Amino acid sequence: MALDEFSIPSCVKDAIKEAGYTANTSMEGFISTWWQWYTGTTQWYDEGYTTVEGRKKTRRRMSIRPARRVCREWASLILNEGTTITCEGAKAAKWLDWFLDASNFWVNGQSLVEKSMALGTGAWALWFDVRGYTETAMKIRRYDARMVVPLSWDEEGITECAFCTSVSLKGKRAYQLQLYVLDEGTYHIKTKLFMDGREVDAERHGVLPDFDTLIDLPPFGIIKPAIENTCVDLSPYGMSVFADGVDAIKAVDLTFDALCNEIDLTEAMVFMSDEMIDVRDDKGRMVPVAPRGPKGRFFRKIAGQTSKDFFEVFSPDIRVTPLKEAFGVALAELGDLCGFGQNYFVLDKGGGLKTATEVSSDNSALMRNIRKHENVVRAAIDDVMRAALLCAQLHCGAKLGKVGLVSIGFDDSIITDTQAEKSMALAEIAALGVPRLKVEYLMKYYGMSEEDAVAAVPAEQIVDIGF
Repeated sequence: MALDEFSIPSCVKDAIKEAGYTANTSMEGFISTWWQWYTGTTQWYDEGYTTVEGRKKTRRRMSIRPARRVCREWASLILNEGTTITCEGAKAAKWLDWFLDASNFWVNGQSLVEKSMALGTGAWALWFDVRGYTETAMKIRRYDARMVVPLSWDEEGITECAFCTSVSLKGKRAYQLQLYVLDEGTYHIKTKLFMDGREVDAERHGVLPDFDTLIDLPPFGIIKPAIENTCVDLSPYGMSVFADGVDAIKAVDLTFDALCNEIDLTEAMVFMSDEMIDVRDDKGRMVPVAPRGPKGRFFRKIAGQTSKDFFEVFSPDIRVTPLKEAFGVALAELGDLCGFGQNYFVLDKGGGLKTATEVSSDNSALMRNIRKHENVVRAAIDDVMRAALLCAQLHCGAKLGKVGLVSIGFDDSIITDTQAEKSMALAEIAALGVPRLKVEYLMKYYGMSEEDAVAAVPAEQIVDIGF
């Protein structure tokens, strides 16, 4: 493990045990390995070789960071600018928009989804800043798998969880442990601070040791890729989307490294005669002329070889085509093993990016997997947003009125042609002349609540015909 790689210290694990829970560490090794592939720091990229002088050296393989590319693609497909979160009540929907912007949910959300896809688990959790026990501010914080410690879980999900992060107290590194646990029917957030391997007084540093949220819903949402964990049976953690594709990641970078080496090794080499390399100084001593260029691809002609030319250029053939084909095969296998299908990562696309119609017709695997991952992320967002709406009324003084159901909409333009659907809906509105369709159009494509949509359409036009 790298020195700067985050890990939960033993003092925090001991504190979890003292609180009556057991820290599940069965996935630590897998998560650490996935992090190294995701960041490109695994030792596999260090290749040893021996020079012609017999010296042993190490070089770093060239890489396009396939693991990170896979996770970044999943994050952009699932949570992007087309995602909407709203609720039925107009006041509640307005507050929710403000809260999401104030918490930088959209800015940080895609990064969390990316890391969750890489490490198998991630979480959003509510965080409260209680100032003087009277004024309370609420935000959403994000945690990746290295910081998440499930405490109680069953087949339906995690009901109690702990989160550990690294913080700074007066310029010194410390660890903060927050346990989201049920206590007499409501969720409490119990916070502990650790410095230099021992616990310090949390209140002395302005941290409330025990905060009662007054709600019985989990104030956190857990994200896991929608694939079965085959690393550790019955584990509360998920599995990385590229866990089954590590060999394909190696194949991609091996072929890319070979392609780069081919270009480097087949550069033109110039063989020069001694007359052009050696000159004599004013004292008659032989002085070699340093070859120009940073790589020094100038060489003496072999002794005994006679030629009238003062120099000769040797330019080997480059094997681009077979290497390019191997690179394309490796990319296709990477896409297939990571859930995109074999047609997602293509080396050369003459027509540019594929349209939704093309993806729908030849990549059904991608369509199915997007839906599966969306359902998992939807459940996590729904959990944390419902808890946030309740806590806003209980602790932050928000007057939300009727809240209703929380609705999460995803951008399905990669699966269906959203623009074509919108055009069809507008055509139906114009052809049928049913004003109620306008309300439903605004609710579906603009994420408006029913109250806002009704207000945007003239009242005399709206007639409920039972749709």
